[in-house]
Amino acid sequence: MPSSNPNHRLADAAGSPCKAGIDDLALLGGRRLFAEPKPIGQLDAPAVEDYLATLKEAYDARHLANNGPIVVKLEQKLARLHGVRHCVALANAGLGLTMLMQLFAGGRQGEVILPAFSYRGLPHFCLWAGQTPRFCDVDARTHFLDAHSVESAISGKTTSILAVSNFNDAGDIESICEVGRRHGVPVFVDSVYAVGATRNGRMLGSFARAEVYSLHATKLLNGFEGGYVTTDDDDLDQLLRWQRNFALPGLKPACAGTSPVLGLNAKLNEFHAALAMHSVDRLEGIVARNRARYDAYREGLAPVPGLGLLAYAAGERANYQMAVLEVRPEWPLTRDQTVALLRAEGAAISAYYSPPLHRSEHSPAGVTTPPLPVAEALARNYVQLPVGELVTLQDVGSICDLLAFVDRHGVAIAGRLAGAGGA
Repeated sequence: MPSSNPNHRLADAAGSPCKAGIDDLALLGGRRLFAEPKPIGQLDAPAVEDYLATLKEAYDARHLANNGPIVVKLEQKLARLHGVRHCVALANAGLGLTMLMQLFAGGRQGEVILPAFSYRGLPHFCLWAGQTPRFCDVDARTHFLDAHSVESAISGKTTSILAVSNFNDAGDIESICEVGRRHGVPVFVDSVYAVGATRNGRMLGSFARAEVYSLHATKLLNGFEGGYVTTDDDDLDQLLRWQRNFALPGLKPACAGTSPVLGLNAKLNEFHAALAMHSVDRLEGIVARNRARYDAYREGLAPVPGLGLLAYAAGERANYQMAVLEVRPEWPLTRDQTVALLRAEGAAISAYYSPPLHRSEHSPAGVTTPPLPVAEALARNYVQLPVGELVTLQDVGSICDLLAFVDRHGVAIAGRLAGAGGA
């Protein structure tokens, strides 16, 4: 359903030419294209009256945490969305990833295999779980873990395999799960950017031992903050529920056995769950508006040589929550110059998954990784573009016009940036 906030409605007007000459570029001292920064997050929200009406049930009962009524309903709603038996709501997705790493390790200090071309927080979650990241290469098209790279990385130290389903393509989850089965290593998936997407026509949620999703305000489903784990594993469901509530001795499930489980306070509260309930109900409208923005970028950039949008998987359901620009060799600026130029104009963007994790400050000291040519090449090529409910179709048109202007005056702009010591 469309947002009730007029600022969230997609405008119909196309962007108009925005720069008369290269001196008008903000990076060269001109006026910014956008007075207010245009973000890369979703930031969808219902009318505040609707949110408060949902929250009232828990507020009146003073049951605001500890598996409150709204959290229970949210878990049931999300389990139906993903077609799984269990959904465990958590305070955030990072806790879900950390908890699963700790559970799968069974008290051992070892290695978690994960992609090098991915979110910068992943190595930190490994360390919190007492594990070391082992970085692997990815598929050039889907950016999902490469099965051959994973196979070669497995050793007696491997405690789990963390795959990442990206926004553009869920990836070959089945092959990674088969590698895990052959070696007796649990596989789980960070599907934060792929919520609502399908793989071979089947909704993500139950392909691996567990899948992790986010309810952060910048993600497709907005709960202010939060996350959840989906699984069809009954024992894992019980362990996660016990773990998120301090792993209190009196509540220990029979399936816990003797393996050490580190408890923590990872419970989702009712304030966050109430907003997330509305977000799930609004999902269809959010995706439709995302698709309109993505299509506007695709059409607006089609005449611009040297640039292209990362395509979504053909024949699959997608959420269209991200628009990622590929900077090709024929583009007159470097990828980093392009990022600097757009940021100066008020586009609150960044390079996409750059640098790769094994070449970044997020790789722990002492971790050695062989060359990963695909991840290293991909990390040089992509830029995130503004998306979400604070970006209108007119904004998209203006960005496309700006990039077309840069294409027409690329040699002069590159020369000016080089002379000024630009990025």
